[in-house]
Amino acid sequence: MRYLYAFLALFAMLAPAGAGELKPVKGALMAGDFVTQDLKGQTARFNTLQGKVVLLNFWATWCTTCRKELPSMEALHQAYKNQGLVVLAVSQDRASARSVQAYAEELKLSFQVWHDRDGLIGRQYGIPGVPASYLIGADGRIAYRVLGEYDWYGTEARAAVETLLAARFTLNKPR
Repeated sequence: MRYLYAFLALFAMLAPAGAGELKPVKGALMAGDFVTQDLKGQTARFNTLQGKVVLLNFWATWCTTCRKELPSMEALHQAYKNQGLVVLAVSQDRASARSVQAYAEELKLSFQVWHDRDGLIGRQYGIPGVPASYLIGADGRIAYRVLGEYDWYGTEARAAVETLLAARFTLNKPR
């Protein structure tokens, strides 16, 4: 019986998250660099996004809460892509890139989708499950995190994005 409780506790930690909350990340936790592939099989490097505000999302095609969350990410992308926001969704699927691409096309996602088939990037970021998201400032610091489904086009999310977009201009001003 003791093993059953241990298994259930472990499963609860690894299971897909429910409703999430936008939480500020304290300190200067920098976003880790990584290399993977995009859905066309091309090498994709996270450091190419340096100097931009990035919404980094970990998701999977089998995750029902991810499916609910992705349209709000698309709306955020459409609203802020011309102001400097990059939305990057990193699939944690073990399925082929072609399957992930078909899913992204079905949902009409126009932002970048990369594939982390072996889950290495997810482990690097220590995600407890999917969806998990990190809002990263132009300085490369992780400013906010959300574990679970979140409305990325809600007022709170848009205010956080606008704050980070405004802050990137102060990074380059002479002192």
